[in-house]
Amino acid sequence: MAPLDELFPAEVKGASGAAFTRLGSKALESCTEPDSVGPRLAALIEDGAGCVGEQIAFYKDDRNNQFNMAVFTMRDQRDSLRVATELAMAFDDYQVAVQAPPAGSGLPALPADSGLVQAFTGHGRVMVVALGQWSDGRTADFQRLTDGMAPLRDEVSRRVAAHEGTG
Repeated sequence: MAPLDELFPAEVKGASGAAFTRLGSKALESCTEPDSVGPRLAALIEDGAGCVGEQIAFYKDDRNNQFNMAVFTMRDQRDSLRVATELAMAFDDYQVAVQAPPAGSGLPALPADSGLVQAFTGHGRVMVVALGQWSDGRTADFQRLTDGMAPLRDEVSRRVAAHEGTG
């Protein structure tokens, strides 16, 4: 797995001037922890060759919208494509847990019924999952939220591809 700082930059700037700031990142003990992934994703991972590890990061943008990045490094690159494809086909089945904002961030923990978008990319053995929520938890303008999350997703994906030698 790539080092956390290599995967998750401290700051990402989009072409539109949007800025994302990393508020925390860590490597998890397992790719199938019940607090981190849903049962469907855990089963998809276990049905393949398994996962080397999961790394997560929490970001906010300049409007305090919240973004979660999860990077799963699989043992077999065929599994990253298979799992990402399965998850993307069920776009409203959220199998990666939303992280609470880190203590001291000043950001509220959004309620469970807050609007949520997700996007997936895959590079070699690695699957990237990006999640985004509006700062006020609203359940509208999802395409705008997805588009606004794109610079962050793309930068993490670019870094993953460079580490995997696929970019």
